[in-house]
Amino acid sequence: MVNCIRLLLLLLLSSSLISCGYSLRGGDAINARFDSLQLNLSQPNSEFSRLLRRSLEVANVSIALITGTEEEILASTIPVLAVSDEQVSTRPVTVNSRARAAQYEMRLSITIVLGQSNQLLIEPETLFIDRTYFEDIENIAGNREEVEIIAQEMRRELVNQVMRRLEAVEG
Repeated sequence: MVNCIRLLLLLLLSSSLISCGYSLRGGDAINARFDSLQLNLSQPNSEFSRLLRRSLEVANVSIALITGTEEEILASTIPVLAVSDEQVSTRPVTVNSRARAAQYEMRLSITIVLGQSNQLLIEPETLFIDRTYFEDIENIAGNREEVEIIAQEMRRELVNQVMRRLEAVEG
């Protein structure tokens, strides 16, 4: 009887988690609604570009890297995703008692445009991620490593934003 009640409670908890939309972070691949996509990347060899291509491949989207004028790109019958340079900016947020910055805010941003057959499916849109981190003046080398780790996490989140934006495109 006790096992039956436990099983019933477990099923009830599972169904309530499923119905509320809960899922493990990164556990589900975002499916873009495109079978193929052309990428016009300002920085084709950057870490962000590599992560974006990998996410598109996981979503079963065949991709081709292209270059060309804006008119040639928009005239394509295959959707073209144009991604601008990755912009990174930092600014001090708080100051310590020695009048040195103790906390910084880092912002990573890109601009995307999606076009197909002389029609914009996604108007030029800037996507960004903000993070705040503390700087330890006693450990400069550790700070650089922390900033690199934070930047890598921000790139992954920015790629997820692009993928969600592609998934939400109305054709």
